[in-house]
Amino acid sequence: MKFFYPSIIVVLFLLSIFDLIVGLINDAVNFLNSAIGSKVASRRTIMFFASLGILLGAFLSSGMMEVARKGVFDPSYFYFSDIIFIFLAVMISDIILLDVFNTLGLPTSTTVSMVFCLLGGAFSIAVIKMTSPLNNEPFHHLTLYIKAEKTFTISIGIFLSIIISFTSGAFIHYFIRYFFSFEYESRLKNVGVIWTAISLSSMTYFLIVRGLHSTLQGFIDDQLTVFPLFNFLKKIHHNFFIFLLILFSTWTIIAKIFVSFGYNILKFVVLYGTFSLAMAFAGNDLVNFIGIPIAGIQSYNIWKEAGSPPAERFNMRNLSENVKVPSLVLIFAGMIMIFTLWFSKKTKNITRTEINLSRQNEGTEKFLSNSFSRAIVRFFLLLGNNFFKLFPKRLMVKIEKNFKQKKTEESIAFDLVRASANLTISSILISIATVKKLPLSTTFVTFMVSMGTSLSDRAWDRESAVYRVSGVLKVIRGWFLTGLIAFTMAGITAAFLYFFKAWALFFLIFLVLFVFYKSYKNYHKIQHKKIKEKKPFLGIVNMTLETTLNKTFDLLKPIFEYIESIYKNSIEGITKENLKTLQYSRNNFFLVKKSFAIIHNSLIRVIRKTKNNEPISGILYLHIYNKTKEIIESSDIITNNTLFHVINSHNPLKYKQKKNLLTLEHMMMEHFNIIKKITIDKNCKHIQFPCTIQNKIFKKIEEQMNQQVMGILHNKYGTKNTFLMLDLLLQSKKITKNIEDLILLYHDGLSHISSKKDTSFIAF
Repeated sequence: MKFFYPSIIVVLFLLSIFDLIVGLINDAVNFLNSAIGSKVASRRTIMFFASLGILLGAFLSSGMMEVARKGVFDPSYFYFSDIIFIFLAVMISDIILLDVFNTLGLPTSTTVSMVFCLLGGAFSIAVIKMTSPLNNEPFHHLTLYIKAEKTFTISIGIFLSIIISFTSGAFIHYFIRYFFSFEYESRLKNVGVIWTAISLSSMTYFLIVRGLHSTLQGFIDDQLTVFPLFNFLKKIHHNFFIFLLILFSTWTIIAKIFVSFGYNILKFVVLYGTFSLAMAFAGNDLVNFIGIPIAGIQSYNIWKEAGSPPAERFNMRNLSENVKVPSLVLIFAGMIMIFTLWFSKKTKNITRTEINLSRQNEGTEKFLSNSFSRAIVRFFLLLGNNFFKLFPKRLMVKIEKNFKQKKTEESIAFDLVRASANLTISSILISIATVKKLPLSTTFVTFMVSMGTSLSDRAWDRESAVYRVSGVLKVIRGWFLTGLIAFTMAGITAAFLYFFKAWALFFLIFLVLFVFYKSYKNYHKIQHKKIKEKKPFLGIVNMTLETTLNKTFDLLKPIFEYIESIYKNSIEGITKENLKTLQYSRNNFFLVKKSFAIIHNSLIRVIRKTKNNEPISGILYLHIYNKTKEIIESSDIITNNTLFHVINSHNPLKYKQKKNLLTLEHMMMEHFNIIKKITIDKNCKHIQFPCTIQNKIFKKIEEQMNQQVMGILHNKYGTKNTFLMLDLLLQSKKITKNIEDLILLYHDGLSHISSKKDTSFIAF
C-alpha cells in the first residue's frame, strides 16, 4: 500500500487530461455553433478566435476551483482515503459518461455531470461511514457530510438557467429582429451600429473587466491591493455606468468607421462573440475538467505535509481553506483544450443537434413528434391567436413586415443577426454566473438561448414546431438523465473503491481504457457509414431533365440492388422457414428505407431547383419518387409479414405454394434485372417495350390467387397461410407495376432529351 495513494494521484493527473479532451469535445458546440451555423467565416478563422477565448478564460478560472473542493460536501467530515476515493470515482464516472455522449453525438452538460458525480460519490462514502458499526449515526447526520443547502442552490441555479436562458433569448431577440428585420443589410448603418455597440460593450465589460476583477479579488492579498491593474479595475467596478457609457461610445465610433467602409460589422460581432463565449466557457467550465484532480493533488500534499499518517484516520478539514491554483496549470489546461479543438474530429459530430433544431431553412427533422409536443404547440397557437387579437391590425401588419423571411443558402442555418444575439445573450448570462461563483451549465444556456432566438425568428413555424419542441424536450430529458446517471455511477464507483481499493483501481483503469477503445471503434464505424451517404443534389443550382435523370440513376441503383436481394431472401426464407434469412432481409429493408430518405428529404428542394423553362424535370423527379416509395412500401409489407409468420411458428406453406412462389421469384428477378440495367447503363436502348415479362408475372399471380381460392374452398389452407400468400402476391403485383412505370418514365424521359417532345408523356 506504500505506492497506492501516489498511484491514485498519477491516475488523477492522467484522467484530468482525458477529461479535458472529452469535456472540450462536448462543450465546443456551445461556442462554435452560432459562428458555424451562420457561416460567418472559414472554420479555421472561427477556431482561431475560439482558441484565444479559451486561453484567456482558462487563466481567469482559478476562483471557480473552490466548487470542486468544498462546494458540495464538507471535507472536515471525511478522511484522506475517503476524499481520494470520491475524487477518483468522480473522474472515472465523468469521463465514461461524457465519452459515451460524445460518441453518440449528443451534447450534455459537463457542469451537471461534475456536480452530480461529486454528490453521488460523497453521498455513497458518507452513507458507508454513517452505517458502519464504529459510527452508527442517524440518517439526518447526512446533512453534516453533504452541504444540502449549497447543493440545492447549485442544482436550482443550473436548472433555472433553462427557463431564464430560453426566455431571455426569445424576448430580447424579438426586439432585435423587429429593429433589424431579415433584410438587415440595409439597416447596418443605423440599427447595426447601435446593436454592435451594445453587444460589444456588454461582452467587453462582463467578460474581461468583471471576470478579471473577480479573479484578482480572490487571490491578491491585502498587501498587494496597490497593484495598479487591480486598483484600476476596482475603480471601474465602482463607476459602472460611466465606464459602460465610455465603452458604448468607443464601440459606436469603431462600428461607424467599419460600416462607412462597407464592412458587415455583424461579422466582427459574431467572431468577437465566439471569442467571448469561448472565454466564458473556459472560465466557468474548466473546474469541471481539472478542479477534481487539482483538489486531489492538494489533498495529497496536505496529507504528506502532515507526515503521511494513516489515510483512514487523517481528517481533511484543511482542504476547506482557499488555495491558489498556479497560473501555469491553468494555461497548460487551456492549451490541451485548444489542441483538442483543432485536431479532434468529434467536435464536428456534436454540432448537428442544436443547428438542426434552430435552423431557419427547410430540411430533415431529426426528431419525431409526440403527444406532449403536439399539446404544447396547440396551446401556444391558441394563446398566441387570442393574445394578438388585443392589438390593432395595422400595428400587427407593420410588425409582420419585419419578420418576413428571405431566401437563404441551404448551407446557412441562420443569419448574422441571430448568430450575434445567440452569442451576446449567452456570454452575458454565463459571465454573470461566473462572477457570482455559480457553476452554470454553458450547454443549458447556449442551447436554450439558441432555441429562444429561433422561436422569435419564426424558425419554429407550423410545419416544424411539433418536431422542434419534441427535440428540445428530448434534449432536456437527456440533461436530467445525465444528473441521475452521474450520481448513480459515481456512488457505485466510490463504494467499489472504498471496499476493494487496489483491485478496484486496476479494474476501473481497465474499464476506462476499454470504454475509450470501444467508443473509438464505434465512432469510426459511424463516420465510415456517414462517408458513404451521398447528397448528389447539394451544390446544384438549376436542375435540368438530363441532370435529374443522371442523379436519380445514381440514387436508385443501390436501392434496387437491395430491393432485389430483399425480395429474393424473403421468398426463399419463407419457403425454407429460415428465420436468420428473414431477419437479414428485414434489416436490409431498414437500410433501404434510410437510403430512400435522401430522395424524400430532397424532394421539395430539387423541385425548387428546376428551371422555369423546364419544369418537366421537377415533374419527372416527383413521379420517380412516388413509384420508388410504393415499391419500398411493398417491400416493407413482404419483409414484415414473412418474418412475422415464421417468428410466431405459424403453419408452413404447402409444397405447391412454395413451388409457385419460387417460380414467381425467378420471374421477378428477371424484371428487376431490367430496371437495374437501365440504372447502370443510363439508357434504354436494349429494352423492349412493353416488357413481356410483366404480363407473364401478372398471369402467374392470377393463377396462384385462383389456386389459393380453390384451396380455401377445399379447406387446404388456414387463415394465416391465406393472408400471407395474398400479401405476397398482391405486393409482388404492385412492385411489378411500379417497376414497369419507372422503366416507362426513364424511356420517355431519355427520348424527350434527344427529341425535345412535350411533357404530356408524364401522365400517371
